[in-house]
Amino acid sequence: LRYSTIENWSKNMLNLNTKRAIVEKNGRIEWVSGSFGSKISMLYPMSILRGEGARAEFTGVSFAGKGQNLDTGAKIIHAAPNTSSTINSKSISKNGGEATYRGVVKVNANAYNSKSVVSCESLMLDNLSKSDTIPVIDLMNDDVEIGHEAKIGKISDEAIFYLMSRGISEEEAKSMIVRGFVEPISKELPLEYAVEMNNLIKLELEGSIG
Repeated sequence: LRYSTIENWSKNMLNLNTKRAIVEKNGRIEWVSGSFGSKISMLYPMSILRGEGARAEFTGVSFAGKGQNLDTGAKIIHAAPNTSSTINSKSISKNGGEATYRGVVKVNANAYNSKSVVSCESLMLDNLSKSDTIPVIDLMNDDVEIGHEAKIGKISDEAIFYLMSRGISEEEAKSMIVRGFVEPISKELPLEYAVEMNNLIKLELEGSIG
């Protein structure tokens, strides 16, 4: 099962969202999420891997602009042997926006031979913005393979200068870098969703959504 959403709420909305899936033997749940708009978002889809061989994947991107606090991520509970999970989260913040990754991976005592890989990357477009990563990994047995990687960065002046030296404007250079940053997410979306997400990113960069 794949559950894909692109959320573009009004900037005065509070988006407190609950999503949960229970995955039985050899089942698979894929979450694909794009979070835009809203004043505050708290979004952490939960996957409970209850059957042996169950798998969960979360792929998400969020864009926090001026006055926004987007707190997103995923929660996965390994409750059976030979289960696996992947979390791939990307966030962008601009004009003082706050983007937070908050995720939980829990492996129960009976969930031996479980595997999980977590990757969260944040891109800040100015010095006013803020980004945090708050991962929680709770292991109740030692027969597991867990990997976690977190990166927080800014667009480098060298990258902007290189693209501008090729005749590209500064605004378009930043847009190209952001599109490249989110490409692994957009590739996972159905075509019409990917087009919508890229349009929303373009409008956010232009400051046209509000």
